[in-house]
Amino acid sequence: MKIRQGFLKTKLGGQFYVLPYGQNIVDHCDSLQLNETGEILWEGVKRCATKEELAGLLQQEYQIESGREAELLEDVDYFVKRLMDLGLAEGEQEGYYGWNEKFFAAGPLKVCYRGPQEVFASYFQKFACGAQEGACDLTVQIAFMSPRFHKNGRVVLRNEEVILMDAGEDYLFLFPQFDVLKEMQVRKDGSSALLFCQGDLFAKQAEDIFHVIRFAFLLAASRKGLFLLHSASFLYKGRAWLFSGKSGTGKSTHTNLWKNHYGVQLLNGDLNMLGIEGGQVYVYGQPWCGTSGICTEKSYPLGGITYLRQAPENRCMVLQPAESSLAVLQRMISPAWEEYLLQRNIEFAEKVGQECLAWRLYCTPEWEAAEEMKREIDAAVL
Repeated sequence: MKIRQGFLKTKLGGQFYVLPYGQNIVDHCDSLQLNETGEILWEGVKRCATKEELAGLLQQEYQIESGREAELLEDVDYFVKRLMDLGLAEGEQEGYYGWNEKFFAAGPLKVCYRGPQEVFASYFQKFACGAQEGACDLTVQIAFMSPRFHKNGRVVLRNEEVILMDAGEDYLFLFPQFDVLKEMQVRKDGSSALLFCQGDLFAKQAEDIFHVIRFAFLLAASRKGLFLLHSASFLYKGRAWLFSGKSGTGKSTHTNLWKNHYGVQLLNGDLNMLGIEGGQVYVYGQPWCGTSGICTEKSYPLGGITYLRQAPENRCMVLQPAESSLAVLQRMISPAWEEYLLQRNIEFAEKVGQECLAWRLYCTPEWEAAEEMKREIDAAVL
């Protein structure tokens, strides 16, 4: 438990008060008068003292004999509950919002989902798994209510669709254009996300919720050493082969050429999650796949990455590690909201650039482009 931002302890007429300011005034937060005991406990809570430590402060201040610890803890509990009820303090982000828990897994990343069944059934059922014995990497909760208190913070980035703020322990996402989904609070360590929605859940709003959860998923994945690359992929010779490029370059066109001419299985039409196990780069199945509708729950070792560029004729060149690392970094969609997140991306991109096969394919949209690339891959893996 900790004191929420936006409150000031001050002295008026010889009496201590805790007064709200800023957003807390807009949210109609109450003030609190502190007696001598309340002042001691308030300062202890500000230092994030435990309840036992708070009781110890009272015992020391008033020189209370041993044996009355239970009585002191009752006083502490009452004070803490009052702080929580008035909104002056906050505990852990997680709460209970009336949903049954469901679980899904994307490679080694485990997610606990607490929200409408419609969203899980439509988007995560394919990745469903049993209850996890240990703690999940990410817990997602959806609340159809307004936040009791509105957080604010330093604006990290913004566009017409989303505003991202640094709100202390959380990243705060605001969605001005959504009718139902209003905001999401994500712990900076990626361990939990709390979405606040209003109104009824229709098909479009379910899709919005699915796509917004991806922000939290990306952060949790980054913390676990998993990074997502904007790319289409297929399975060939027991390995996943990724094809990346700017939007409109022809990722789907090229992978479909392979499917139609060589019968390969498409894995994901838009995003592929990479991680490293035992020195080997793997591609892990995950639910987000753009508008392609193509995704798999399975995981495979990475064969290589091809970066596409449109050209009047087909020509392929091998990328050196430095070029490959830069190309990986430029095509990643993993969070780079702040410097430490970008540094994670850089370190991972450099590892992938050193370890995996990479090509630049200048190509047409015709099947000969797939033929040219197949020759390169076959020669590299023989």
